[in-house]
Amino acid sequence: MKKIICYIAILSIAIFLASCNQNDQTQKEDNEHVNETEQPAENNNNDTTNEENNDEATQEEEKNGVGENEQSTENDVTPTSEDKVYQNKIFKDVKVSEKDNQLVITGKAQVFEGVFDYAVYDGEEKLLEKNYQTVGAPSWGDFEIQIEKNLIANAKNEARFELFVYSAKDGSKENVLPIPLTTK
Repeated sequence: MKKIICYIAILSIAIFLASCNQNDQTQKEDNEHVNETEQPAENNNNDTTNEENNDEATQEEEKNGVGENEQSTENDVTPTSEDKVYQNKIFKDVKVSEKDNQLVITGKAQVFEGVFDYAVYDGEEKLLEKNYQTVGAPSWGDFEIQIEKNLIANAKNEARFELFVYSAKDGSKENVLPIPLTTK
């Protein structure tokens, strides 16, 4: 009688473990299916190898004077600052456009707690410095910064716009992305 009870107990445990294992397999398959469908949507945010390749390709295009929306022609025309796309490690797709009496700088930033700084310079003279809040890393947060044109209208030297973050370690500027606004 004891042998029969032991066999029944062992058989019950084996059936229970088999059913648990089957549920785990089904859940894994469901999760894999969900991950497959989500992967293309998140591909731009999580595929660092792809990002690095895109960064290198864009940097190469900028060296050659060819931006994202430009075509290379035999009669190379120097693109205006409105046509160029700027980027570095933490800023990407940064473009300058003009709207009414303002310069509009748009792009994406991947920064700690979503905070970065920007400044406008006339040569070495700082005309403006402010910070901006967007979505924090690891997400890429969109930004749009508007600057009055009259701020640089009487620039004595080359005016430039800089995006950067201050180092938490020593307070120095890091990942500076300079963007020329005028040439003198």
